[in-house]
Amino acid sequence: MAETVKKKKMTVEVVTPYDVFYEGRVTSIVIPTLDGQFGILPGHSPLVVAITPGIVRIEEEDEKRSFVISEGFAEIGQNAVIIVCNAAEWPEKIDTTRAKEALERAMSKYNSVTSTEQQRIYARHAIRRAKARIAIAEEWKKSKKDKWDQ
Repeated sequence: MAETVKKKKMTVEVVTPYDVFYEGRVTSIVIPTLDGQFGILPGHSPLVVAITPGIVRIEEEDEKRSFVISEGFAEIGQNAVIIVCNAAEWPEKIDTTRAKEALERAMSKYNSVTSTEQQRIYARHAIRRAKARIAIAEEWKKSKKDKWDQ
């Protein structure tokens, strides 16, 4: 007789200046921080971390989902994670052509001899965000293709 183990959950909320991008109960979340990927489970010690542009991975019950976020911060509590960021996007909403163009512009700005240090910092964030957007969009397209091939 198979028993299902009930996993503990925590509330996750992702807020941008425009709306509440995501709100739900998850069993785990992995966020991109200045120190690398940071995994969080229910019962985590309270903490505030800076977020860099990258991919967020969440697990809801038996479903795993991913989305891309820009810079911001996360407030982590024992039963809740609140992420405040400038932008967030689901992979199916990303225009890869536009993301690749943004990557080219950001790299050009970063490598320009006339760019100031502040412009290079902004360009570095734009490069990270564009690379994350491209990676997650391609990952999503591949997973959709794999489902159709079965």
